[in-house]
Amino acid sequence: MTRVLLPNLFFEEELQSIAIPTSPKARQLVAEIGPTMGLLAGETPGKSTPPDARSLRSIVVVAEDARPDDLPAALQGVEFLTMNELAARVALEPQSDSDQSKDWEAVPWGWSHSAAAIFKRAGLRSRAPDINVVRSINSRQFQSTFDAAIEIDGTQRVDAFGTLCRSPPEVTAAIQAACEYSPRGWVIKADLSHASRNRLLGSSTDLRSEHRAWLETRFASGECVYVEPWMERISECGLQFFVPSAESPTATIEFIGAAEMLTDAAGRYRGSIVRSAPQDAIWQPAIDHCLQIAKTAASKGYFGPLGIDCMVFRCPKHKSRWLRLSHDINGRLTMGRVALSLRRFLEAGETGFWVHDATDSILRNEKTSDRGFSGGVRIVQTSPGRIGGKAARMGTAFVVSADSDVLRAVCTGIPGQSFRTTRNLGSERHS
Repeated sequence: MTRVLLPNLFFEEELQSIAIPTSPKARQLVAEIGPTMGLLAGETPGKSTPPDARSLRSIVVVAEDARPDDLPAALQGVEFLTMNELAARVALEPQSDSDQSKDWEAVPWGWSHSAAAIFKRAGLRSRAPDINVVRSINSRQFQSTFDAAIEIDGTQRVDAFGTLCRSPPEVTAAIQAACEYSPRGWVIKADLSHASRNRLLGSSTDLRSEHRAWLETRFASGECVYVEPWMERISECGLQFFVPSAESPTATIEFIGAAEMLTDAAGRYRGSIVRSAPQDAIWQPAIDHCLQIAKTAASKGYFGPLGIDCMVFRCPKHKSRWLRLSHDINGRLTMGRVALSLRRFLEAGETGFWVHDATDSILRNEKTSDRGFSGGVRIVQTSPGRIGGKAARMGTAFVVSADSDVLRAVCTGIPGQSFRTTRNLGSERHS
């Protein structure tokens, strides 16, 4: 089997009803981080049990001017082909129902009309869920129906954490309520808004002119927005599921695993935490809750990877810890899902931080290339050193140790990272 991986990392923009131009910075990010999708080689992106790697080939689609080289060992064996090269390969090895060894599987980051068209142009047949269903599953309208939060050390529960708004007056009322609840202010998210994109942040009840213009554009196109109070995040976690198609002989939703997140002060993703041990019990209520979300998605006709984010936050009123059960629903692959593929590098009792950062940091230099350090720390490079013949500015690495304190110490040189995780939450004092 040959699997073709398409890193259309900004696929939410492809689902938008209004055109959102892609900036040069965004295109550069896709070029540099997209090849890490090749880390899924050797396993089915939606499954926790890998197939026989000897019978599987993986191809990652890249742009002509963004071909990666200086590949780390973790990406050796993955082919990086342009669209024209892929089409030529498919023409030489056409899909056949009778010869399973030459079957082709099309796997995008997320399904959109654009992704389907790319595979078709390459001569690949693909089986995708209805794009309208994909759009619905990824929307804030869908997420808002499951946006509950529970008190961790108590009995309180909130079934509507945010407010879905379809007009400026509704937004005004929602941000006033958010500011009354949290001194940190508010966040307004577009209906299709993920990975800290397509959103507004503020702390005042008065909207600036650019905020109003942003809202007017969305309301004019018939979209809604979602307003939430901005909270003190203690820890975030990405829960990964696989939803099989209704025609699958084993149509059972699979929980693949949990990967806690590394984020910066603005909530932007900076990496994932992967453990050899089972996930912390603090996330179990969210796992149970998100399994019901996955079942609902399946009932609507969705199938494929499903990543759902949850978080532990501090209540601004009583300083107690709460668990928000599902604040992002991603009907697609996620960086957390890619991070879980790195479990193959962990020994029993070890933890790994999959860190995304500028390549002039600890991530890549002559001293940190797939080797061990004192204290049992080792660093596994996971992204190319060069893209399109130029040194990559953004890179990734998997920093591994059996000692979490040593692991944090090694990573403290990476700017903007927060290494607070559920493993040290139990020592907190609560009022």
